[in-house]
Amino acid sequence: PTVDTCRYAYMIELLQTHNFPVLFVGPTGTGKSAYTAKKLANGMPEEYDTLTIAFSAQTSANQTQDIIDGKLDKRRKGIFGPPMGKKCVIFVDDLNMPMREEYGAQPPIEILRQYMDHDGWYDRKETTFRKLVDIQFVAAMGPPGGGRSVITERYSRHFNHISVTDFEDETMVRIFSTIQDWHFTSKAFPSDLTKLTPKIVQATLSIYQAVIKEMLPTPSKSHYLFNLRDFARVIQGICLTQPEQIPDDNTVVRLWVHEVYRVFYDRLTDEADRNWFYE
Repeated sequence: PTVDTCRYAYMIELLQTHNFPVLFVGPTGTGKSAYTAKKLANGMPEEYDTLTIAFSAQTSANQTQDIIDGKLDKRRKGIFGPPMGKKCVIFVDDLNMPMREEYGAQPPIEILRQYMDHDGWYDRKETTFRKLVDIQFVAAMGPPGGGRSVITERYSRHFNHISVTDFEDETMVRIFSTIQDWHFTSKAFPSDLTKLTPKIVQATLSIYQAVIKEMLPTPSKSHYLFNLRDFARVIQGICLTQPEQIPDDNTVVRLWVHEVYRVFYDRLTDEADRNWFYE
């Protein structure tokens, strides 16, 4: 746990238990979905059930409506909701991924907006109005760009917006040092290797920050997008080892260089960029 995880978890519970929809917005790899999914799975009062929907570019309004309708019971004529005594929290991940249609709308968002505006939607077979009760929404999305669109203000006005920022250096060092230390101590590595943890994490952080600053995406290198997941991959690669594979410090350093090369260097397409990285 970090200051951030506690903060976001507290806000989710506070807003959800008072029936306010929440929208998390932030760059990819900052843990929006992870925080939310973890909190909804374990940290909510007993009467809350969770349904997770992940939007993609191809999600349609009918699919979205069918998934939600499939989870609800009939309470009485025209009124649907989760089982009696329960409340359903619907977590929509990648909210702004659906493709825009010809006139600029995103159909899955429009169907959710219809619920927000009118507390329900129409049954497509019987064309009667279905009022939905005891359901509420939490959503997460990245900033527009790269396949993601700007969502309509008619929909976003219903939400409390919470911005999730990139981790501070101090937090990143703390998280990854803990993971690395745990690996070295739990697998009974020689004690002198555990002293390398701060250096490994600090070195990875320096490389990560240099790459983000220097290797910016351009039209010909549109895949030069680096985020926290890349940092995690380097540390995870080192955590795949067993004590017998690492006889001394030198091997750890070589392994670290290998992991950094595989995660960052392999993505560089330009000879000049590769030389820069090598230097």
